[in-house]
Amino acid sequence: MNSWVLYLSLSLADVVAVRGLVIATRYLRRRHPGHVSTVWYAFWLMFTLFSLLFFYIWAHASTISRTPLSGSAPLGGFAVWFQGTSMSFSDEGYLIASIYIATLLPQLMSFLISGIFGCAIRLRFVEDITAAMTWLGIKFLAVLAGILMAQAVAALYARPILEPGAFPLKFLESVMMISLSFIVAGIFYFTYEYRHKRELVKLRKRHQQLFGYLKHMKRYSASAEAREAKKIRYARLRARLRKWGGALLWG
Repeated sequence: MNSWVLYLSLSLADVVAVRGLVIATRYLRRRHPGHVSTVWYAFWLMFTLFSLLFFYIWAHASTISRTPLSGSAPLGGFAVWFQGTSMSFSDEGYLIASIYIATLLPQLMSFLISGIFGCAIRLRFVEDITAAMTWLGIKFLAVLAGILMAQAVAALYARPILEPGAFPLKFLESVMMISLSFIVAGIFYFTYEYRHKRELVKLRKRHQQLFGYLKHMKRYSASAEAREAKKIRYARLRARLRKWGGALLWG
């Protein structure tokens, strides 16, 4: 009963998440189509690699301890470590928080202390660090979605490593994670562009006379170009008329 309640709640959440995925993708494809391809590439790369890994482990279940993918071998140990790290929200959150604290806390403290003496300097690279950490989270969600989808497919055949009953839960979790990655990307770029539009509006209001003068000069330049083009057109027409008139008189 509890499993059915869990599946139902995840299904309803996935419906909302898939709708958010569609909206975010439609927004991103207009201005950032390359980022859509990047997220899907991370998803399918992890799905392909871990699908091959799970199939190899299942096909060589009896002899896996003597292969390079055994847990004691360096390659196998790395695969186990990478899977555990890529599926751990706590490790990813700790990594993002550590980078934020290490890069922004010294700037913030120096800003506060310097501000007491009236010589504070604006924080630097805040926007770049925020963008990098946001993409680190997006990458984590896409990679996690790919691994979960590979586990869902392996659950259909890889007994006794995974059971078929694990397929619905793994599949729903994978859809949820890839949808969240696109939703986070869409929200980030929407707020980023909105913030820059607000700054541009403030700049225009602050320098309204200058922008009005530049707009007037642009219109004047356009009208001057139009007048010059009109003169050239009429000059060519007059030259043709003189040519035709001379041909009629002397022809």
